[in-house]
Amino acid sequence: MAERRRCRGLLIVFEGLDGAGKTTQLQRLAARLAQAGYDVVCLKEPSSGPWGQKIRQLAAQGRRAAQELEWFLADRRDNVEHHIAPALAQGKIVLLDRYYFSTMAYQGALGYDPAVIQKRNEAFAPPPDLVLLLEVPAEVGLERLQRPRDAFEELDYLRRVEEIFARLHFPTLRRIPGTLPPEEVHARVWAQVQALLARQGQCVRTKGK
Repeated sequence: MAERRRCRGLLIVFEGLDGAGKTTQLQRLAARLAQAGYDVVCLKEPSSGPWGQKIRQLAAQGRRAAQELEWFLADRRDNVEHHIAPALAQGKIVLLDRYYFSTMAYQGALGYDPAVIQKRNEAFAPPPDLVLLLEVPAEVGLERLQRPRDAFEELDYLRRVEEIFARLHFPTLRRIPGTLPPEEVHARVWAQVQALLARQGQCVRTKGK
């Protein structure tokens, strides 16, 4: 079991509020890893699958908390089964824009117990090798959004989300100030990824293998 867990790809997760710079930094990291010869898969949650589309409809039309949580779980199960687990089994580096830490924070801010959400997710979702939490104040995140807000993006609600993110503690979690210039954020991201590759990258597949 230990050998099978060691010899798989790597799962690197970007977390934080909307406007924290997750997508930008994920794309920068993907390009740098690909340039270095690594086989990289970029994914996001909610996914583009049927459950992810339902979640986006809720965000636009009005939220129903209990249904929303179950749909996030269903979407993640589908993403794990069809995308995350196969890529890891093939030795690829999976870069994921949001994971169950976002569910803990966003649904936790609606009154659900983050610890219960964590337990339900970890029953089926593979643990990440690295969680990069880009931290920005809720006000800054909202200011950066260049589109109309949806139901996930009200200031008071995002402040509660921010508080839950601030309380998360995991051995693989690294906090990076998202208010730094993008080049500095990327430098800090890359330093963490280099350290991970040095520790656990023996079985990661490079292009051509």
